[in-house]
Amino acid sequence: MSKLLVSVSGIRGIVGDSLTPEIALQYGRAFGYFAKKGKIIVGRDTRHHGPMILSATIAGILESGCDVVDIGVVTTPTVEYAVRQTAAAGGVVVTASHNPIEYNALKLIGSRGIFLTEAEGNKFLKLVSLKNDRRPKKYGTCISEDGWDGRHIHAVLGLDILNINRIRKRKFRVVADCVNGTASYVSAEFFNSLGCSLRLINAVPDGKFPRPPEPEPENLKALCRAVKVFKADIGFAFDPDSDRLAMVDEMGKPVGEEFTLALGMRYILAKKKGPVAVNLSSSMINDYVAREAGVKIYRTKVGEVNITEKLLNVGGVAGGEGNGGLIYPYLHYGRDAFQAAAVILCYMATSKKSISSLAGELPRTFMEKRKIDVSNKNINFDKIRKVFSQEKIDDRDGLKIIFADGWLQIRLSNTEPIARIMAEAYDREKAVRLAETIMSII
Repeated sequence: MSKLLVSVSGIRGIVGDSLTPEIALQYGRAFGYFAKKGKIIVGRDTRHHGPMILSATIAGILESGCDVVDIGVVTTPTVEYAVRQTAAAGGVVVTASHNPIEYNALKLIGSRGIFLTEAEGNKFLKLVSLKNDRRPKKYGTCISEDGWDGRHIHAVLGLDILNINRIRKRKFRVVADCVNGTASYVSAEFFNSLGCSLRLINAVPDGKFPRPPEPEPENLKALCRAVKVFKADIGFAFDPDSDRLAMVDEMGKPVGEEFTLALGMRYILAKKKGPVAVNLSSSMINDYVAREAGVKIYRTKVGEVNITEKLLNVGGVAGGEGNGGLIYPYLHYGRDAFQAAAVILCYMATSKKSISSLAGELPRTFMEKRKIDVSNKNINFDKIRKVFSQEKIDDRDGLKIIFADGWLQIRLSNTEPIARIMAEAYDREKAVRLAETIMSII
């Protein structure tokens, strides 16, 4: 049996194996106990087992005495936005985000509209193991409420840093790859509102992913072809719950997920000055962007909530993760693919430059990423530490070894039973060599 993964990224597992309706009910009930009272906003992505897991989760929440507002198949940032707008007690999104189709998960959102912090998560987990003897005086009620996806998109278009008229005047040609996920429902409305000529691919929200759902360059071949055929200015690739965004340039070449964050922050910092926060696994290009703007950059452990907490603590104006997750806290403190797409299009419109030109203005680095299955093995971090004992080491999230011209990191994933190896350098061969060094040690 596979292992149920419990972390700051939620409760995640293979449906019918480590994640069952019984488990979803148990965790839903515990989340209701955690929220104590009030309403909880719930939504899900398009996975075919989503209705089953969501129904069980709702049953657990209702059993705790909390009320539920089901807003349907929506993006994760839509649920975050709805929780913040309605002052709800919390939110649950049934989505395994970028994981393969056999996975599903419960992403848990607190009353502030952000994912549970580590302290909140520990408090919640203590409630999971309680015996079912806390019967409420009154069970909760459940209602359905449509239209939140449209409200969320409308709010994105009203962002204070955007110049919508400039975007519309450019009449961009755009291809959007929705991976048959939540972006399928709102992409047409969003891009048409921005005056774009739009070509949608993989936009049938049937939960059957036509490509691996993580928007990494090797998974975007269909989008690259479509951009060239449509002669588009840019291609956007979403993940199933639309919190991550990758780009393809006008020549049909992947720009790389790291540039969503770096370019997005660069545009925002030109409008607003203030600290930024990114995780330890994000590119050192972000350090260049911060230095260029004359602002401080903070590094955190991987996990959206860790960045959110830092932004809240330091009054940050932008941040995110190099996996295509840009955070601009004007609407909510979460990664938001549609918000990122609007920022990128506005950057192109106001600069009058192509996406390849904008990316070309930033330092060129090379990233090498590897994965190791750790379901039946342990990683000897002490051995790795000894090999690099002469280098600067950051051990807040796995081990990150920092060199003058690059870095190397190995960490356990929050969302899969794997260890992630990442290396970045200004020279491709060095990045590969660093990653292979870790592989050989393991």
